[in-house]
Amino acid sequence: MIRLKNVSKEFENGITALAKISFDVAQGEFVYVVGPSGAGKSTLLKLLWREEQLSAGSIVMGNAHLEKIPAHALYKLRRQLGIVLQTDLFIPYYSVFENIRYCLEAVGVKKAAIKERAQAVLEQVGMEAYQDRFLNELSLGQQKKIAIARALVNQPPVVLADEPTANLDAKSSLEIMKLFFRINQSGTTVIMVTHDSTMVNTVRKRVLELRAGKLVRDEVRGGFTRFADPKDVYIW
Repeated sequence: MIRLKNVSKEFENGITALAKISFDVAQGEFVYVVGPSGAGKSTLLKLLWREEQLSAGSIVMGNAHLEKIPAHALYKLRRQLGIVLQTDLFIPYYSVFENIRYCLEAVGVKKAAIKERAQAVLEQVGMEAYQDRFLNELSLGQQKKIAIARALVNQPPVVLADEPTANLDAKSSLEIMKLFFRINQSGTTVIMVTHDSTMVNTVRKRVLELRAGKLVRDEVRGGFTRFADPKDVYIW
């Protein structure tokens, strides 16, 4: 369970990014966070993985109050999270397998188990055949799958994704969304920030809409529809 209660975030320049946001996310939910640029979507994700600290309110994830976790203990929180950023940060002179191995080493996986774990997450995202390639040899869609594999190395109960289909074509975007859908079906909570209204109307799940830092819509939808025609859907 993730619970936000009256969460606000104000930056030092006086800009209020979020104002008294409250909602719960149950384990295993799939939640989109939508809204126009500057609505506070990415700030919300940063609060959830504690890159930013809230200004008021509380965030509870499991039994942990995020605002009370000291800096030296944040690694324990982040090991329970899979994070997929809009801009993927890979080690360019490492192969796909070496990038995954590096993440496993960083979270303390024993050397004897690394190869098996790395191959397992690459199989999970359908990229096992590319483990010896370098990232610059892959398409943007394939790179995003590697980013998702990397987020899954610690088998996290929660995955946070910031615009995972940005800059992808329609086919690649749908493949990425189907992948997140399968991850969610395994019981993993997925919270995804997106501008991609086509995808929101294709993989139909709960939608939280932010505008000017306020939560203006909390809508629960269900089902996997046909690929929506972009001209028929609302664009944020």
